[in-house]
Amino acid sequence: MQDFIRGINRITEWSGKILLWFPWVVAGIIMWEIVLRTFFNLPTLWAHELSLMVFGALSILGGAYAHKDRAHVSMDLFYSHLSRRRKLIMDLITFPFFLGFCGLLMWKGWDFAWRSTLLWERSQSNWAPLIWPIKMTIPLGALLIILQGVSNLLSDITAVLAEKEKGK
Repeated sequence: MQDFIRGINRITEWSGKILLWFPWVVAGIIMWEIVLRTFFNLPTLWAHELSLMVFGALSILGGAYAHKDRAHVSMDLFYSHLSRRRKLIMDLITFPFFLGFCGLLMWKGWDFAWRSTLLWERSQSNWAPLIWPIKMTIPLGALLIILQGVSNLLSDITAVLAEKEKGK
């Protein structure tokens, strides 16, 4: 089980290290547009749309990295005052809802992205890029966050069991 947890955490860390550069890519695209538009009077057709696509990919794919570090918003008013064991119980109660939501997102996201891929769907802008690659980030991001959620849960369970064994 520890190998599974470490493997998922490595995948999440790896994806996080790649996604770390996405805000810089967005900033570079926007700066390029500003320079071309302001100093050369040459606005681009693609800069705004591409920056939105890159930011969208960052938002969807970054969920697993945030979940690994437990950086998502939670009900800290109650949760932070619970013991580790009670936090685990709360996590066990809420995990089916998490899994159901992310599973539905992965399933419907796959249908959405696959349909777009089959149609070679393009944006309605003048630039008209293919948009199936960005739509594919939806099921991929959902899969990554599901795997990280399972990893977090298993990690918590093993930690609580280890504490229980230590206390005996």
